[in-house]
Amino acid sequence: MSESKAIYEINHNPVLKEVKTLLETQTTKGLEKYGNTVDPDEYTAEQWIDHALQEMVDMMVYLVTLKMKLKKEKENEPI
Repeated sequence: MSESKAIYEINHNPVLKEVKTLLETQTTKGLEKYGNTVDPDEYTAEQWIDHALQEMVDMMVYLVTLKMKLKKEKENEPI
């Protein structure tokens, strides 16, 4: 696949556009908060793993919350 086809897909596929927007937003937040983007030398490999695990725990909390919310909404739907 040519790079131009990939760029086209990123800019036109709604899912990929949202991922691109999220990456841009997070990069902007990181630059504002830390003054730089990801620096692989900032942490050891083990520290990067620990950081990722902490982020995954947060993600689990968000997903369980969303699942509970969807279940509650489904229960409240008329039959």
